[in-house]
Amino acid sequence: MYILIVNPAAGNGRGLKLFKQLKKTKEYHRQNIRTFFTKASEGAEALAAELSKIEAPSLKACLVLGGDGTLHEVINGWKPQGRVPICFLPAGSGNDFARGLGVKAGILPLFKAVLRNPEEHHVYLGNYRLPKGEERTFLNNIGIGFDGAVASYADRPAFRVWMRRLHLTKWIYPAALICALPSFKPFEVEVKLDGQAPVMEKVMMITMTNHPYFGGGMKLAPRSDFQHPRMSVILVRALSKQKLLTLFLSVFIGKHTALKEVVEWEADTVHIRTKHETFFQVDGQPSRSDEWLMKKASSKTTFLSNS
Repeated sequence: MYILIVNPAAGNGRGLKLFKQLKKTKEYHRQNIRTFFTKASEGAEALAAELSKIEAPSLKACLVLGGDGTLHEVINGWKPQGRVPICFLPAGSGNDFARGLGVKAGILPLFKAVLRNPEEHHVYLGNYRLPKGEERTFLNNIGIGFDGAVASYADRPAFRVWMRRLHLTKWIYPAALICALPSFKPFEVEVKLDGQAPVMEKVMMITMTNHPYFGGGMKLAPRSDFQHPRMSVILVRALSKQKLLTLFLSVFIGKHTALKEVVEWEADTVHIRTKHETFFQVDGQPSRSDEWLMKKASSKTTFLSNS
C-alpha cells in the first residue's frame, strides 16, 4: 500500500492539475494507493502525523505531491513506527529539494518509476530549534536576514496574485528580491560554530544549507551535498545594495563565493543570535526570531526517486 498526500494549492493550483494526471495512469489504479488532500484548516503536518499512525505492514512509501513547504510539513509530522521511505513529487514554484536530490524527470515518469522500480537515496537533513520551541527538521536551508526578508515579501498575498496574473510565478523569488532590496539594512549577528568561541559579524544574510540550491534554482552553496554529514554555512558580510544585487546574479552560476564579502564554512552545529527579531526563512517559509540553533541530523532519511 502507498499513501499519497496531495496539496492541491501547491504551485498556484498546479498540485491539483498534476494529481488529475496521475489519476489517469494505469499505475495509479493498479497499485493500492490511498490519497489524502491537505486543507487550509489542516496543514500537511497534522495530516502526516495522523496518517503515520496507520499500522500497515505492507505500507511501501509515503508519496508527497506538493511544494517544498508541503514536504517540510510532512517530514515534521511523519513519524511511522517502522521504516517507511518518502517520495517527493515536486509541484511547487521552487522545488529546490528535488534539484538537490538530483530529480530531473517530470511528475509522470517519476511517479511511474517509483512504483515500478524505485531507487533509494539516503540523505542527511538538518534539525533546528527556536527559543522555547521544539526541535524540527529542515530539508533545504535556513536563511537569516535578507533571504528571510525576500521570502517574506514573496509570501505576500497581493504580490503573489500579481505575479500569477502576469504569468511570472517562476520568477517570484527574483522579483521579490528586487522589491525587498531598497528597504533592507545590514545587521549584527553572533555566530558560534561547533561550540567554539562566538564571533560577531555585520551581515546581509547567513544561510545554513543541506544542498546547493535555494530560491528556485540559485546555486547558493556549490560544494554542499546531501551526502555530507556537515552542513554548509554561507555568510554574506555587509556590502552595498548594488553589489548585493550583483552577488545574487552570480549565484545562478555559483560564482558568488569568489567575492571577498562571502564566507563559506562547514559545521555540525550552528548557534546564531541577533539583537532584535530578524526575518528568516526555513524551506521557503518566512518568520521572525532572534535566536536559532541548527545541527546536522545524526542519521540519514530515505527518499525514493528514479535518479
